[in-house]
Amino acid sequence: MNHNPLPYTAPTGRDPLELHITLYEMPDGMYLATCAEIPPCQILRGNKDHAFTDARRFIKQFLDERADSGRPFVLPEIRTVRI
Repeated sequence: MNHNPLPYTAPTGRDPLELHITLYEMPDGMYLATCAEIPPCQILRGNKDHAFTDARRFIKQFLDERADSGRPFVLPEIRTVRI
């Protein structure tokens, strides 16, 4: 599986984004892919690679739709907690 940074082409004049996709194996064997920076990104697939690939597609579509509608995407603050 390829774990290169998200192949998103940023709008002209902007640096590419580096986002994080987390893969969870569910009790039933399905895989859930989520993106911490984009909460609506929750992809459930029967194969880990498919979950990862479809999450990347979702993220690119999400960012493209935001750009097309004039709503720039701002990275949220993500904090680490040690418990």
